[in-house]
Amino acid sequence: MAEVILKDVCKTYGSLHVVKDVNLHIQDREFLVLVGPSGCGKSTTLRMVAGLEGISTGTIQIGSTVVNDLPPKDRDIAMVFQNYALYQHMTVYDNLAFGLRNRKVSEDKIKQEVMRATEILGLGPLLARKPQQLSGGQQQRVALGRCIVRHPQVFLFDEPLSNLDAKLRAQMRVELKRLRERVETTSIYVTHDQVEAMTLGDRVVVMKDGCIQQVGTPLDIYNRPKNRFVASFIGAPAMNFLPVDIVQKGDFFHAEAQDFSIRLPPQRAAMFARTNRRPVTLGVRPEQVCFGQCPAGHETAFSAPVEVTEQLGAEMVIGVRAGDTLMMASRIAPEAPIAVHDHVPLWLDPRGLHFFDRESEEAIN
Repeated sequence: MAEVILKDVCKTYGSLHVVKDVNLHIQDREFLVLVGPSGCGKSTTLRMVAGLEGISTGTIQIGSTVVNDLPPKDRDIAMVFQNYALYQHMTVYDNLAFGLRNRKVSEDKIKQEVMRATEILGLGPLLARKPQQLSGGQQQRVALGRCIVRHPQVFLFDEPLSNLDAKLRAQMRVELKRLRERVETTSIYVTHDQVEAMTLGDRVVVMKDGCIQQVGTPLDIYNRPKNRFVASFIGAPAMNFLPVDIVQKGDFFHAEAQDFSIRLPPQRAAMFARTNRRPVTLGVRPEQVCFGQCPAGHETAFSAPVEVTEQLGAEMVIGVRAGDTLMMASRIAPEAPIAVHDHVPLWLDPRGLHFFDRESEEAIN
């Protein structure tokens, strides 16, 4: 195992700057997830660590070695690809053994390592099969096993679950969590799926347009997003945003928009104490838009017309019109007698209020 350090790493294709000044320190045995929309530079960053893409400027260090000029085979890494990259004419056993045979490892040692990976991943009944005889989840486990047998310093995962259906993705997330307990290897995982990022990562790196937006634990990023992009990308359904003016009325501050007004709790109002009628964006997650009467002491109640309902079985999500914005409220009891066009009472959990500068979109703390 080893730490991985990226310092001022950039990647350009002519005038196109796809990765910009990435600085990361991935600790030994840490599981780090790079997440972001398509084209944000996350896969390119991973491929530079793997040596599949050259870097334009900066340094990449694995363990004590700067690997900028080392070919992939000399970096002591193992990579799991989106498309599994299995040899279709070989059995599962031979796919697992292939890398070790290339390294001239003895057959006894190969068998020992293959059996170890087989036991970890539950591949025993599949060793004589060929990839076309396996399900997508089974093929992905074989791809993982091919990495495990090599005992690399670093695992690299390039959207390994994106080709699986929703049920298999959930199963494979559990498999990966179990694998981490048994094979503690430094890992870098790329995904566009924020659920994978939140459930798998020790830390999460959110990227946009080639730049790192925020690095932190899943809960840090969820509860304390640094800007509007991070707040909108992490969480499902996505955070609601409402342009409001902060207006002082007597001793209290209010967030106001068309047909919408709430009083800010004192601990949140303090940040606006020196301004009046400041235009900001209010952010609140759907699970913190609560249905019913506002508890005593909270002045965050409002009412709004229902424009859409989504019945999810365990809960119902409703979309209401707040000012000029469609705001989603979740965790409504699925049997609640709510229909489109009803006017419903709602209140915002004061602990879940986020404010963002209207121009820079940075969080106001």
